[in-house]
Amino acid sequence: MKRKDIWLLLGVLAVAAVIFLLAKVLPGGGGLSGGELPMATATVAPTAQATAEPDTNTQPPATATAASTGTAAPTAQLTATPDADTQPPAAVATLVPAQAYLSVQIDNIVFDPYPLLEERDIELPQPGGKLNVVRVTKDSIMMHSSTCDNQDCVHQGIVTLENRDTRILSNAIVCLPNKVILLLLTPEEAQREWQRYYAPQ
Repeated sequence: MKRKDIWLLLGVLAVAAVIFLLAKVLPGGGGLSGGELPMATATVAPTAQATAEPDTNTQPPATATAASTGTAAPTAQLTATPDADTQPPAAVATLVPAQAYLSVQIDNIVFDPYPLLEERDIELPQPGGKLNVVRVTKDSIMMHSSTCDNQDCVHQGIVTLENRDTRILSNAIVCLPNKVILLLLTPEEAQREWQRYYAPQ
């Protein structure tokens, strides 16, 4: 084998390794639903309403949390709709209406799209002292701070509904060391993400 061929083979293997790692980190079809995004901030405004028939014994979908502390902010409206076949009504979770949504993936867990209804900071703590703080407004997201070494995620700037098509990472902010991916979603994108996990089977 010639020296040139060896370098070419090593280059192809390196590209394949990078693609494999990105496929593991970036959101896609392989993520597990983590349910509602756990909130570790003190100022949480209630954003959901629950309405159900009096005789209904239904529960909302079970949720997993990425942090051992904090309380989950309600992000869905629960409504019970009776069936015409006289079956007991089932709770149907729907998205809270908003101009934009935040999608968070921590490691392999993708959390429900979080409606951006106010300006606030959202802390995303993880085991081992890892912490990412996301600053959100009604139509933008940015990584305010992170415990990662290189701070690349903080320097990726703000993602808005207006600039997401012109950014290199489009609507994403990626923190590789902490395995956190933030996405700014339109209502249509958030609905597709929601239906991916909550559509009737």
